[in-house]
Amino acid sequence: MNNFSFDELQKKDLLTALGLWLVVEIVSFVLFPTVGLINPGARLRTWFLLSIPFGLGGAVLLSMSSRFVATAGNRPQRRLSELLGQFGGWIGLAGILFPFVMVCIEFFTNLNLPR
Repeated sequence: MNNFSFDELQKKDLLTALGLWLVVEIVSFVLFPTVGLINPGARLRTWFLLSIPFGLGGAVLLSMSSRFVATAGNRPQRRLSELLGQFGGWIGLAGILFPFVMVCIEFFTNLNLPR
């Protein structure tokens, strides 16, 4: 596996997920509107308020699922435990990337391409 204990693995993954979420927040809610790539108006505030629980919850879920997968070898249904842990990790990652997905949808729906 690796040189981390299960508690250190969970803490490392939590800090990494929170760092990723902060970068996504800055890019989505500061950089893109400032550069003029998107102009969502009042929807930006709603997206920001939704992204806080999704991002924090996603980071926690991601760190918990990494520990769950790491300890799956000690369980009787090892394969099922691994699949549940991986599913939780993907759901957590979706919560972390929620703001970026919303900003990309806004950008591509308002993109005016020449015909």
